[in-house]
Order: sequence, then C-alpha cells, then structure tokens
Amino acid sequence: MMGKYLDDAKAMYNYARIELQQWQDTNDEILLRDAAEKTWGAVTLATNDLLESYDRRAPRGTGARKSELHALERSNRRFRAFRMLTAFSSMEANLHNDCFYDGDCRLPLIPDLIEDAREYLDDVESLVNRQGA
Repeated sequence: MMGKYLDDAKAMYNYARIELQQWQDTNDEILLRDAAEKTWGAVTLATNDLLESYDRRAPRGTGARKSELHALERSNRRFRAFRMLTAFSSMEANLHNDCFYDGDCRLPLIPDLIEDAREYLDDVESLVNRQGA
C-alpha cells in the first residue's frame, strides 16, 4: 500500500537521477543543483507519507516535519532504529541549503547523497507498508 505522496516522491526522484546523469555528462553545476533540490523535494514528499501513515498530519515546513519525526522516534523504538530524522536533516542541510541555495555542492558528497536518497525512499515505503498492514 502506498500513500498519496510516495508515487510523486518516486517520480521526482527519478527526474533528479536524470539530472544527475546529465550533470555527470556535462559538469553543468546548474544540473547538479537542480538534481539536489528535486531529491530534497522527493524526501519531503516521502516524509509527508510517512508521517500520515503514523496518524500524524503532514505539516507545512521543514521545522514542523523535523518535530514530528522527532516525536515518532521518541515514542516508537522500531521507528527510531531507522534514524529517519538524522537522514532527513542531513539531506536538508546538504542538498537543499548548501547545494541548491548556496551553490556549495561538495563532491562527491552531493552526488552520493542523491544516490543514497533512494534508500530513504525505500525505508519510507517499508515503514508505510508495515504501518498499514
């Protein structure tokens, strides 16, 4: 069972992967920055699905999402083992803030994080499916 945001998150992530490949072919920094931001968007959408699957409202704003993830980790040991708040915060800082906004796209960190975001999406899907079962 997939929630209403996860399909969109996966589609956005696939666009990010295309831009990452284009960046690798051209070294055009704009493509890397766009891929980083699309990846961040995918992570945000997936997080909305995750929160709603645990009967939490998908909040507006990154700070509110962090608060909800923190609350889930404090109340649910199984959820805490996935360290979703740590992953979410790292992607926000590196992909969204540093790379997209500030143009500080450290190599190979940013391409690696874009690749690793797939694991975040897979973890969300696993947690959503377990919760809905």
